[in-house]
Amino acid sequence: MGSHIAITKLSTRGQIVIPKEIRELLSWKAGDHVAVEVQGEKVILRRLVLEEHLEGAQERL
Repeated sequence: MGSHIAITKLSTRGQIVIPKEIRELLSWKAGDHVAVEVQGEKVILRRLVLEEHLEGAQERL
């Protein structure tokens, strides 16, 4: 997947909107869980599929 850039703005409540074209590109939907990671000056957002994490945890038990 190549590089895609979109501009958004931080609200006074600390919220951002992930632009529609980016959400569609990633197949992100309302209600999806997102991990937020800080790497230096970068913020990395990753969609989490909690069912996969729960299955992995159950297998380790």
